[in-house]
Amino acid sequence: MRVENSVPEDLILDIFAKLPVKSLIRFLCLSKSCYQAISDPQFFHLHLHHSNQSNKQFVLQISGGPLTLQSLSFCHHQLLREPATLDLPILLLSDWQWEMVGSCNGVLCLTTSPQSIHYLGFLNPTIKKLKLVPFPNREYSFRPSIDLYRSVDGAYISTEIGFGFDSCTSDFKIVIIFREIYAERWRQVQVYSLRKNSWKVLSNVPNSLDGRYDSYEPQVVVNGAFYWFVNSVFSDCFSILMFDFTDETFKEIKMPDCFDEDLGEFDSLGEVKGKLSLLHFDINSSTHVSLELWMMEDSGWVRQFVVKLSQLYEPTCLAMNDEIMLLLTHPNDEVGHVLSRDLKTLELTDHGVEEESSRAFTYTPSLALLGEEN
Repeated sequence: MRVENSVPEDLILDIFAKLPVKSLIRFLCLSKSCYQAISDPQFFHLHLHHSNQSNKQFVLQISGGPLTLQSLSFCHHQLLREPATLDLPILLLSDWQWEMVGSCNGVLCLTTSPQSIHYLGFLNPTIKKLKLVPFPNREYSFRPSIDLYRSVDGAYISTEIGFGFDSCTSDFKIVIIFREIYAERWRQVQVYSLRKNSWKVLSNVPNSLDGRYDSYEPQVVVNGAFYWFVNSVFSDCFSILMFDFTDETFKEIKMPDCFDEDLGEFDSLGEVKGKLSLLHFDINSSTHVSLELWMMEDSGWVRQFVVKLSQLYEPTCLAMNDEIMLLLTHPNDEVGHVLSRDLKTLELTDHGVEEESSRAFTYTPSLALLGEEN
């Protein structure tokens, strides 16, 4: 990139990397050299690194009606502004009943209700870029009365959708697991690659996983791998299943040793400081509730803290550097309360935000999808 007064290019790029995405989008029109520098894949990673350190946000999907997403920004444990409704591409405001599946590197993964035209979508809300992906398996037809798919041979099929990022190839990917309900077996696993713009059927699904699991929400993406709770239909034992988006393989992870009983209804997976985390409720009564945070360290599961709560909530765990963001939803009123827990001082703060939200994810503004066509 040519710059007057011989300012080093590395210095210019370092300055650009600290700028907001919307400013960089405006700079694309300054010159051909600016466009090439900002749209370079290496600059995407440089900018994402800075954004992850300083500009993590909290995205809520508001319950009911057309897709409505709100963002919350925090800095030093303080809410910077009131929740802001994101300006979405007009296609997402249709009657297709969109729902968030996950968030990774500035991109939200969305899916439509199978009762409408079934699409998946990659959305960068900061630059309003949307990439639609048709649902892969046309041999399965959706049956609204039972909320399941049915194959051409009459089997009933459920789906599990995961979303993540392959850091080795800088590729956003979606994995869909088709499971035959009554036969207790995997039917098919397909992976979509954004770079290749194509689906493929995995042939390396291990036989040891065949027919063993019922899956449970919620799921989480940590360092390019997708995690979710599973339950063996034979031993009635809960564990965590991982899908690695880089090598496209599965791995089973044991729960902490204290989980000698059933998984709690409100237990949740999350990501803290780039590590897999688990929120566990210890419930003695409706007014005596403890919330435990466990993190997966190199040595195994380690309990980080215990919070006493006055009543039962359904949690969503989100990471904001040295702070844990919690969206706590009361099962009766379905109103989400946004709280945070400082990992250094262990102080719990209620930010006074109450929203009727159904899903929540961390979100980092980025230049992802910049070169993609809508």
